[in-house]
Amino acid sequence: MDEKASLKKEKKKKKRNKKKKNEIHGKEENTCKNLSDLPNALIYEILSKLPTKDAVRTSVLSKYWRHQWRYIYKFDLKEESHERREDFKEFVKSVLRGCHNSLCLTKFSLSCDVSNDAALVNVWLQAFINRGIEELILDFRRVKGQLTFPEDVFDSPTLTKFHLSMPFCFILPPRYDFKNLKELILKNVVFQDGGSTYQLFSGCRSLEDLTLIDCNWMNVESVYISCPLLQNLTISDWIHQDYNDDEEEEEESGCQIMIIASNLKTFSYNGDMVNDYFVYCKSPVVKACITIEALGGSSSWDNGFFLFKMLKGFPNVKKLSITDSLIQALCHAPSLMPHLPCFKKVTHLQLRRQVPLNLPCKAFMALIHNSPSLQTLDFQTGVYAGGEADIGGALSIPECFETQLKRISMSGFSGNSLELNVIKYLLRVTPLLEEFNIFISACAVDPSVDAIQMMEDLYCKILAFPRASQDCDIHWEFWK
Repeated sequence: MDEKASLKKEKKKKKRNKKKKNEIHGKEENTCKNLSDLPNALIYEILSKLPTKDAVRTSVLSKYWRHQWRYIYKFDLKEESHERREDFKEFVKSVLRGCHNSLCLTKFSLSCDVSNDAALVNVWLQAFINRGIEELILDFRRVKGQLTFPEDVFDSPTLTKFHLSMPFCFILPPRYDFKNLKELILKNVVFQDGGSTYQLFSGCRSLEDLTLIDCNWMNVESVYISCPLLQNLTISDWIHQDYNDDEEEEEESGCQIMIIASNLKTFSYNGDMVNDYFVYCKSPVVKACITIEALGGSSSWDNGFFLFKMLKGFPNVKKLSITDSLIQALCHAPSLMPHLPCFKKVTHLQLRRQVPLNLPCKAFMALIHNSPSLQTLDFQTGVYAGGEADIGGALSIPECFETQLKRISMSGFSGNSLELNVIKYLLRVTPLLEEFNIFISACAVDPSVDAIQMMEDLYCKILAFPRASQDCDIHWEFWK
């Protein structure tokens, strides 16, 4: 009997050890019949993928599930997920009350109006943020008091992703180190002064992605930013809007911002040139996209000089996307056109416009002449010109048209004679052209005209145009 009891006890011990081993390695036993039978590590992973509000709700399922949500590694707290603000505040309070170990959090996101509850939000930040945090996303609106960030934010060796949206002054502590931060997004942030702003970016030695969205530089006259590992830079810079109801909007003065990025791959700017940016990069930038609003009567030599300096920062860009307002601004600074950089590596040029482009435009043709390696030319919103004699008299044929250009796209085509003049000219001067894509817009067609018949007539007319390249395929597509 003692021997049988000993064998039975040994079998139970082996079974317990096997179950414990499976839990450690996150393996599911074949005998698993419900979620409760899953290893704890897998349960925590599943709960962390759920919206935090739903993960907390699992506590009512059974006694077993009552405390499982406390060990998830991701909290995503959003005021917009609740019908009333008081419900949200009560929910966060209950989470804090039940979560005894915040050190397991590696991802934390908080989105809410601050209003007059700055002291309460500061308590939340102190409670949830720890030195082991890896991703931190904070979206604050209607800030009416100073927010105090815990020291663990600025001294976390694990923090790699930090998003901050806050229409208020971002005050940094005397000491901080973002040595492992790779992604930084700042939105609506008011920079305190030039010195602290310089220290902020110089402390991001590993930064690879930087996004600045409508930040307020009114306290900064000039700043130098050096990010040697930066690969992607996105800037959205419109005239600052005051998000605090009880304060009057203050007029911003322009800030001079110099960014040195030796390894930049992509660059995007959209704004109204309220601040002066100069980006310096020696390495080949894969894509640069520059978007500005229509300038109207405010066009000036200063606007042209702003864009001239921005283009000077990307002499080695491969794909360049610009808007009509950039061309318009350069037209107001004709003295700068002879000094435009030579874009020796540009192979793709995209022109995004609100109105069709007049092909003989001097600023546009200056860019084309300075792009000897251009292979793809994309007119996003149409292009036109006068008679062929006018085109020939106004334009000298760019080098890239005769030696490199292989693809042309024309969108917003309506079929008028001015557009046909451009197609006739481009087909005649591009001996290496392989594709000519024409996209006709339904909204540009007279509704009283038979669209199908019109397209057939236009297509036959274009096919009859003389072509320098007999291998060029003309693609025709109707956009509804």
